[in-house]
Amino acid sequence: MNSFLIDYTTYMRSLAEKHRDLHHTEEEKHFFRGELEEFWDQFRSVVNFPCLVTERSENDYSGQIGQMTKTRTTTFMVVDSYDQHDDYDEILLRMSRCERIAEEVLGRMIVDEESPFYSIDTSDIHGEYLQNEQDRYVGYLIALSFKEQACLINNSVWDEED
Repeated sequence: MNSFLIDYTTYMRSLAEKHRDLHHTEEEKHFFRGELEEFWDQFRSVVNFPCLVTERSENDYSGQIGQMTKTRTTTFMVVDSYDQHDDYDEILLRMSRCERIAEEVLGRMIVDEESPFYSIDTSDIHGEYLQNEQDRYVGYLIALSFKEQACLINNSVWDEED
């Protein structure tokens, strides 16, 4: 059974536990699985800032039968909060902090032998700043793609009647 989503979530949680600016623990949560919509709505009240947020992946399939590849595109965000709506220096400082932490996480994902990412396409990585002025938090989102062998043909899972 392919357990990418479990492996991905477990791996990203471990990075949040190890990163000195995050220090995720069960008592002080700095990691969760969510979606970009939550950034624009409102984050869960149990999260502590800064935090690492992983999203689901979208998958594309290509190639000939028996040699197909699956390209996963997934995103993660680092999010932080700020106090004053008009303190632009603090806002920019927090945005820069989110970018730095996100790039450190990305760098670890690329070189870490324990990473569930088999081959990150370093020519197709996208980053962008996010700001939710109403709820006073900012973030930096990174989108990345990687390829793996697609296993679509598995005759052992079918009951065949003669």
